[in-house]
Amino acid sequence: MGDDQSGKPGKKPSTPRRIALLGAVATVLAIINMSTGSEAPAQAVAILQYVALGLGLFALVGGLIMMMAQK
Repeated sequence: MGDDQSGKPGKKPSTPRRIALLGAVATVLAIINMSTGSEAPAQAVAILQYVALGLGLFALVGGLIMMMAQK
C-alpha cells in the first residue's frame, strides 16, 4: 500500500538526479536547436526557445541543489 490514505499505490517520487539529468538534456537540446538555425526565427519562436532554455537551466540547477541538500 502507498503512503497516502486513499489506498492507492503512491507514485515513485522524482529523484533529484533524474531532475538534473532532464534539465541538462533540455538545456543541451535548446542550445543545439538555437545554434543550428539557418535563418532568424520569428519573434514568438525565439521567445519560446529562450523560455525552454531558461526552464532547462532552472531544472538543472534545482536538481543539483536538491542533490546537495540530500547529502
